Amino acid sequence: MNIENIQNQLAVQISNHNKTWGNLLANTNFGNEASSYWTVALQPTNISVDIITNSFTFKKAEFLFDVNVGVSSGDDIRLFTKKVSGKGSYQFTDDKTIHLTELKIEE
Repeated sequence: MNIENIQNQLAVQISNHNKTWGNLLANTNFGNEASSYWTVALQPTNISVDIITNSFTFKKAEFLFDVNVGVSSGDDIRLFTKKVSGKGSYQFTDDKTIHLTELKIEE
């Protein structure tokens, strides 16, 4: 498998790793406010892959989330973007597919 294919698969899996992004959101100090929406955008070219150790690093992932700062739900919602970097590891499940095995965020 070529590096571009690995980068593309990692970009999708990193962006959809709900547990990691949910934890980051939960650890962001909103006070009494709450978030109801988040998404992650990560370009495959922002992922560096080490094919010998099956590890990777990434930079410039855009973590976009909303915060309801109004008294009632929907009163005043603001969007925030946070640039995030991180690292992790993966394994091959077959000759065309990889599986993300570890993901660590480095703020």
